[in-house]
Amino acid sequence: MLRIAFAAFALAAPIALALPAAAQQKMVWHTQEGEESAALVFGVPETDQAAIFFLCKPGTEGVTVQTMIGSKGLAKDADARIILTAGGTKKTFEGKAVSSEESGAVDVEAAGKMEDIKPLAKASGSLTIEVKGAKRSVALAGIGEQLAKFEAACKPKS
Repeated sequence: MLRIAFAAFALAAPIALALPAAAQQKMVWHTQEGEESAALVFGVPETDQAAIFFLCKPGTEGVTVQTMIGSKGLAKDADARIILTAGGTKKTFEGKAVSSEESGAVDVEAAGKMEDIKPLAKASGSLTIEVKGAKRSVALAGIGEQLAKFEAACKPKS
């Protein structure tokens, strides 16, 4: 369900996976805003290629965390967790396994709060994303400015 919300942010651009290697773009932290939600994404802007994203509805406390790195040994709707580690900060998000109709991969979606993300973003180096059977590190460079934009976009609209 949230994959659909995330996909709505992606503009009609070619998927980076379909591009020749030389034309592929680098994944970066970026913020995407829509009328009803906002997302903080580590991925290729204007595509649906991402490793993780955080989604909010303005005016609500909650933030949805979703990985897009796949997993091994998880079935759709099974209880699952996302473990994010950056520097000396480690945060576990309890959630459910979700499957992608497009790729067939099983990822994890979990509930969190903005306050859960802030300490991770203050670390330097990399963020390690871990779910059952999969682990990936992504650069934290650039997350600070994008987190500030995301946090502002998640505040109630007046």
